[in-house]
Parts: sequence; structure tokens; C-alpha cells
Amino acid sequence: VIQECNWLQALEGGIDTSHAPILHRSISPDASQPGIDPNSAWARSGAPQLELDITDYGYRYAGVRTLAEGGYHIRAYHFVLPFHQLRPTTTIEGHDGVAGHIWVPMDDGNTMIYNWQHTLSEEPLTEEDRLERRLGNGPEDVDSKTFRSYDDRHNDYGMDRQVQKYETFTGIRGINKQDRAIQESMGRIVDRTREHLGPADRAIIQARRLLLQAIKTVQEGGVPGGIEPTYYQLRAGQGVIPADMDWRQLIEPELSATGD
Repeated sequence: VIQECNWLQALEGGIDTSHAPILHRSISPDASQPGIDPNSAWARSGAPQLELDITDYGYRYAGVRTLAEGGYHIRAYHFVLPFHQLRPTTTIEGHDGVAGHIWVPMDDGNTMIYNWQHTLSEEPLTEEDRLERRLGNGPEDVDSKTFRSYDDRHNDYGMDRQVQKYETFTGIRGINKQDRAIQESMGRIVDRTREHLGPADRAIIQARRLLLQAIKTVQEGGVPGGIEPTYYQLRAGQGVIPADMDWRQLIEPELSATGD
């Protein structure tokens, strides 16, 4: 899918874990459109504390959310330089999986988005999983010849005010379409002199530092991170852990397909 904004602001929106249970949430458990269940641990928890570990390919990070009933909800990701994210997902049939989101710059104001999905179950992905309708990337959402979304800033991304009032936070059908609406509405290149980054933006801050370091490394004739195949077997993970457990104890074995 072509996204009409700079690749970095699109990537920064994607690697930000704080926004998901707000922007993508359903406000009714009976919503007719896809969204995060308001009764899920992810949606019920508060703002996340971000924990991040630098790696040779970029970093792995987790949103650690405190649950009212005790313990933490954990959602762990990977950022692979220069523009690839791995995140946990669930198939339409309810199986655990891993998804990838790749933001490839076309020019300063346009980005080509690539998605991939892998199920950890023995059951294959369904046709609906492959069509990505629930993400807003299905045949009725995106022109298969031009790769442009039918819903964009010119029609408010298909926003339905009745759905927004009673069913979902945005009233826009499709999680990726919701992302496009927010990221494109900032302009082709967002004015970062007006931003105020905080603790919730740690993943964004670190990504910028790593990208700047990669540029310097290449300029000096070195090899940047993300070149070696060390990330090929990575997985993302999520779960609920007790308050006295480090998230890595539960999630770390899941973060690599080899268990290393």
C-alpha cells in the first residue's frame, strides 16, 4: 500500500506501542468492525512503561502495562534497521502469530508499505488472513494496480460517525487504515520542531539515534546494523506475567524461533 507521507513518521507511528489500545480499540464488545476488545487485558491496562534492549540488528522492546487485578500485560516487539518491525499478532481463527510491517521510502513524501504474517500454529493462514480486510488492506480497500487506498484524506478515510459514536474509537474500518489516517494527517513531512517527546516515546527516540549512527557508520565506510542474518529467526511475543517476574523470563524464549 502506498502511504502519502514521509517514511520515518510512518515508521515511528508503527513502532509506538502506546497508541494501539487507544486508536485501534473498539468501544463496544459487540462492534461490527475489527478492533481491540475493550475487555482485553491490553485495553484495560494503563499507559505502558517501555523497556528496550539494544541488539546488533536494532533493538527489542516491550510495553509493560500494569493490570488492576495484579501483574503485567506484556507486548514485546523487534525493530530491525532500517525500517522493519516484528510484532505479535493473532490470526482470525485465534492462533498466535508474528507479523511484520516494512516502511520503504519511495521519495520524501511517499512510502510503500509491505505487510507479512506468519502463524505459529499448525493450521495455515485462512484466505481472510491473507486478504487483510480487517487491516483495511483488502481488495475493496486498496487498488491492486496502483497500490493506493480508496479511502484517504479526501474522503476522511471512510470515517463513519455512527460507528465512531457507538462501536470504535475512530469510525474508520481497518487498523492499518487508521494508522494511515493519523500519519498522513500530519502532513507529508511532519514538523518535528513542534513535538514534545516523553517516556512513552522511548522506542522512537532510540530508533532515531540508531538511524543517525547507521548513517555515520556508512559514511565512514563501515557496515550498519541490520545487515547480518541474526534476526532471521526472531519472533515477537505477548502475555500476562506476575508482578514479581521480569518480562524477559516469560517472553524471551518466544522472541527467537530457536529458543536461544
